[in-house]
Amino acid sequence: MKSKKLIKGVLAAFTGLAMAATMVVTPIPQLTLKAEAAIAGSDFLKANGKELRNNYGNGDVVKLRGTNAGGYLVQEFWMTPTDYSYGNYNVTCEMDIYKTLTQRFGEARMRELIKTYQDNYWTVQDFDNCQAMGINCIRLPFWYLNLVDFNGNYLDNCFARMDWFVEQAGQRGMYVILDFHGAPGSQNGSDHSGVDGGNNKQAASEFFFGNNAYNNQQLYYDIWYKVAQHYAGNPTVAGYDLLNEPYCTYRYNSSYSADQLHSILWSIYNNAYNVIRSADPDHVIIMEATWDAWDLPNPSTYGWSNVMYEYHNYLYDDYDNVAGQQITNMQNKLNGINSQNYNVPSYMGEFSYFNNISAWQQGLQLLNDSGINWTTWTYKVTGSNNNWGLYNQNVSKVNVATDSYDTIKSKWSQVGSSYANTALVNAIKNYLPGTVKGGTSGSGNNSGSTGQGTAILADGNYYIKAVTNGKVLCADNYGNDPVVANRDAYGGAWETFTVVNNSDGTISLKSGSNDKYLCAVIDEQNQLLARSSSIGTWEKFTLVKVSDTEYGLKAYANGKYVCADGDKGNVLYADRDSVSGWESFMIFSTNGTQMKPGTGSDSTSGNSSSGDSGNSSTGNIVADGEYYLKSSTDSVVCAENTGADPLIANRSSYGGAWETISIVNNADGTISLKSGANGKYVCAVIDEQNQLLARSSSIGTWEKFYLERTSSGNFVLKAVANGKYVCADQNKNSVLYADRDSAGGWETFRIYQTNGTQIQ
Repeated sequence: MKSKKLIKGVLAAFTGLAMAATMVVTPIPQLTLKAEAAIAGSDFLKANGKELRNNYGNGDVVKLRGTNAGGYLVQEFWMTPTDYSYGNYNVTCEMDIYKTLTQRFGEARMRELIKTYQDNYWTVQDFDNCQAMGINCIRLPFWYLNLVDFNGNYLDNCFARMDWFVEQAGQRGMYVILDFHGAPGSQNGSDHSGVDGGNNKQAASEFFFGNNAYNNQQLYYDIWYKVAQHYAGNPTVAGYDLLNEPYCTYRYNSSYSADQLHSILWSIYNNAYNVIRSADPDHVIIMEATWDAWDLPNPSTYGWSNVMYEYHNYLYDDYDNVAGQQITNMQNKLNGINSQNYNVPSYMGEFSYFNNISAWQQGLQLLNDSGINWTTWTYKVTGSNNNWGLYNQNVSKVNVATDSYDTIKSKWSQVGSSYANTALVNAIKNYLPGTVKGGTSGSGNNSGSTGQGTAILADGNYYIKAVTNGKVLCADNYGNDPVVANRDAYGGAWETFTVVNNSDGTISLKSGSNDKYLCAVIDEQNQLLARSSSIGTWEKFTLVKVSDTEYGLKAYANGKYVCADGDKGNVLYADRDSVSGWESFMIFSTNGTQMKPGTGSDSTSGNSSSGDSGNSSTGNIVADGEYYLKSSTDSVVCAENTGADPLIANRSSYGGAWETISIVNNADGTISLKSGANGKYVCAVIDEQNQLLARSSSIGTWEKFYLERTSSGNFVLKAVANGKYVCADQNKNSVLYADRDSAGGWETFRIYQTNGTQIQ
């Protein structure tokens, strides 16, 4: 009876709440933000059906793909450099930090220590790291005490830190989602809300329950009003995420029924929606389901518009994906979203595929194929090679209960230190779109995505057919003439184009006819010509999915689609505003396998990252077979000690098995190398020193390399796992490491058949 009375009282308090919340609001002076360099007014996002579109919902489709800034404005000790403490002070959450530091040093000094932590935890380098990966969205979790004091009074310059974050992200072409992660009183009693309820998280959820629920909710609405008032019209802010993981751990074992929990939450969402709309009519409002799509209402029930629905997904039971349940579980989540079929954009705001890198690749492809927006949890965590984070930390932890003020200040001054979780970063960046404008970077003249979505294609060698005439593209006359669709079949170098994925989400195309990059010659007729020795703006293109079998190419320099113009002899020009017949192309690996837009795999065999041992080559740079390699010092590469030691260039001549390397051409255009010393595949050991070691029984990401021919006829190897060139470093006893950003002398190799014939 007590619980029913409580619900009745809470629901009764909701009557007229939106009006009351608006009336208690007092304006905060608007801060002037520096103009965003990459995100402009035309990039402002609004929901249009099930898609987010720029230009206030009337422009191009934008897919948000990125990560969370977890641990920055609200700590969770399992992932941040603060120790749990028990005794005179129990410290298990952000609220305990604030209260303990206040009791020990006073509120002003507490705020100074918190400022030290936050000043150093996230820096401009972190924005640069995200931009370099191709991230276009960062979800920023905050809690209420970032903005107010213990009594609910707003802090001086309370938006200064958020303003800085939004400004820095916007300058780099990244949107920001403002996520209310910890509501007054706590919406779930869990540490990530700022309050840890221990074994009784429902009772600790005083945002929903108890005598203080009404006042906590009033403060919550007031904060949202001020946030909305402050950021109204700011195009870098992608949307307002109303409440993180309400009910969370007790959602399915609460003393309240599902209908009761829904009624409480949806009413609060509706009130927050109305309050925000009174201050900001334009920004997307994001509503979270804990945990499934049926935990959110049909938006038409409340008359909500310009909203996005958010979901989180974690499966701990198959942490290493041994049974493949990580992918199955995410597919089930997506099936539930599709089944509800709400006419709103969908957003996977938090998720992790945990330890298995292959699961990450499969799972991200699944999300991309579904058309959903997503941000991983999270960017930075403590620990070594911890796949919860794109970046890892190894820094001293603070004991808030016992460390001195100076010790805490010193330790928290070091919390910005981190290093890339290389394997995970390299796995994820292939599934990111680049920046906000359809997968390309910068503002310029690029008009963005067409709505078909950015396609994915792995680095490697391909040939391309124009759809309208079925002819293969050719760089005629050794690349001296513009590219033309005029060949009946693939014939070799003149029809070979090497795809190079750039860090900003674009691709470049290198012609096999002369080893030059295709350039959209903007200052002439926009013709495509293989003339450039390096990649600049004119050598970048966005690869766009037109259909399940066809691609479009958009020139970055002018935002125009490439056309095989039948009225101009089928010569290729980057001069069309949209895609129709002449702007559609089919892409094939040089062994004849047709590629499938959106996956970078062939159209019949699924994702090429699954460990496929490859296909025999008919048109690859070097055919499958047994070879030996010589370094720039004329030393033969050897897998010493029956392959137990790293590869080393130390033999004066080819001697047999230890020097024999079998080349295997994979379906995605990469190669793998199998050592004759032990029958194992050569692995770039990314989690150690990037040394090359013949240790793997099957082919995965770390066993794949790009083989590139140099202008002198030699070869270079680039590791897929980290994008680094292989070097026989004479300063390291000529051991082979995949650790160089560019290729010079020590990074070049000659390849010979085992009978001594050099491959030219």
